[in-house]
Amino acid sequence: MLVGIYANPDRDIGLGFTRKLIRRLSERNVGFVVHDSVSDKLDGVRFFGSDCDPRPDVILSLGGDGTILSAINFAAPAGIPVMGVNLGGMGFLTAVTADENAIDDVVKMLVDGAYSVGERSMLSVTVGGKTYIALNEMVFYKGSLGKTVNMEVRVGGSHVAQYKADGFIVSTPTGSTAWALSAGGPIICPDVPCLLLIPMNCHQLSARPVIAGDVDPVTVLGGGPGSIIADGNVIAENAEGMTVRLSECKAKLVTHDGFDFYGRLTRKLGLAKWEGR
Repeated sequence: MLVGIYANPDRDIGLGFTRKLIRRLSERNVGFVVHDSVSDKLDGVRFFGSDCDPRPDVILSLGGDGTILSAINFAAPAGIPVMGVNLGGMGFLTAVTADENAIDDVVKMLVDGAYSVGERSMLSVTVGGKTYIALNEMVFYKGSLGKTVNMEVRVGGSHVAQYKADGFIVSTPTGSTAWALSAGGPIICPDVPCLLLIPMNCHQLSARPVIAGDVDPVTVLGGGPGSIIADGNVIAENAEGMTVRLSECKAKLVTHDGFDFYGRLTRKLGLAKWEGR
């Protein structure tokens, strides 16, 4: 097995966790490579690039959910599973939380193969001849602070609605617990084949989130220029709209055996737990 390590130095200060993990993998004779984004901070190790050469069998993402999203951006096209180790806050997508036993837990999971790999749908949008992918959401956002943008939304060839709002979110089920949730959307189980459409801060009381099928593309036509944001990264400015499709890529996320999505909602999002009588 070849393990890839993708570390976020803003979360792993001084790369202390990364160095301990490297030592433990070496002790267990597990091969590893480190992503070259931290090549200036580590010596004496092999590195791999975003082209996944050499190709890891699994990538350990050391950080928070944002770090996983960054890792997925290059891991998904290569079909490589990503295991998240939470060094951040929410860690909704992570498999392990970084406590005193985390490194032993991670290495044991890898050596014993005691984990599951689930596939998650992703989105794609083409801007300027380049295709971008996103695990959580694609967003068309207003071009100026303090103003709104008029938008028409279509699914396939069908008109859905017109909105005057700050922006518009097209989310995967995975993304329903991210920006879409903050915008008032419903929580959707990750294996439901759908897309979630949400106007942001809309100036219409009748505006509601729409759950659409994931077969037809979703087109957002802006009545003014706006930015296109893929998983929190601005990929275009002064755009007139966007057309979002289900990507051919699937994100592969590593979880513990017996992963319980609904139990995670209770733990991570503070949903009330039924105590019984």
